[in-house]
Amino acid sequence: MDNRQTNHEHFRPEDHSAGHVPVDNLAVPGGEPVPRNSGEENVYTAEQKDNIVNNHQDKNNILEIFYGVLFEPARTFAGFAQNPPIGAIVILFVALNLAEALTAIFTTPVYLNRVDLRDLPWGSAGTAQTIMSFAAVAGFLFSVIKWFFMAGLLHLLAALYGGTGRAKSVWAVYGAAALPAVFMIPVQIAAGLLDTGGLFGFTSGLVTLGLYVWGVVLLITGLREVHGFSTGRAVLTVFTPALVLLLMVLVTLIFIGTVASTIMAPFMAPQIF
Repeated sequence: MDNRQTNHEHFRPEDHSAGHVPVDNLAVPGGEPVPRNSGEENVYTAEQKDNIVNNHQDKNNILEIFYGVLFEPARTFAGFAQNPPIGAIVILFVALNLAEALTAIFTTPVYLNRVDLRDLPWGSAGTAQTIMSFAAVAGFLFSVIKWFFMAGLLHLLAALYGGTGRAKSVWAVYGAAALPAVFMIPVQIAAGLLDTGGLFGFTSGLVTLGLYVWGVVLLITGLREVHGFSTGRAVLTVFTPALVLLLMVLVTLIFIGTVASTIMAPFMAPQIF
């Protein structure tokens, strides 16, 4: 008798008991998803997202969300797709923007002490302080309004590009993508306390640019995960508003140039004597 056993005789069903998740549904170390052949590279599948939530691997408390968004964004945002932590994101977003506003208010007097106010229209440090404080408060309110507007716009664009996510998940992603700005607070404080000249200003400018790029990358990653489409479509979703705005500016400039040249044409025509 042939003692060889067929492959199906060695087959063992996967253990789906409580607490166990099939290996294929887990992320590899570092929070990155298992590669798929679905054409949507680096995207957690719906089954993986369900496992993250069902096995309580999603980020729920504020510290977990803060760390996860900054250092494990793909896995964290995959959890947002099924269970967006709205309350925690609101707390983080409001706390961050309040901290930025207060930092601006308390560092303004330091900046004003380095400026000659005699030639400025408001004429006194007290008036300048009031204006800057008002600007900080207005900036906070504007950031909240922008959060609602941009999250809604990006959700509509993502749906247009084939996304299947929910609006509140995109809202949570947009709020969380602002978290790298927390590292600007110590930079602003240092810039206010240390009069180090242009070199520090140049360095802080580079830091600001780096944090902005980090936030954009987080936003792209979050949209990709909550809407379940490719990185390319997420990039297109994020940059479509900027591209449309740029196109509008170009069209406006061309229109103004055309009108101006039409009006000035009679005055610029060569005269024959």
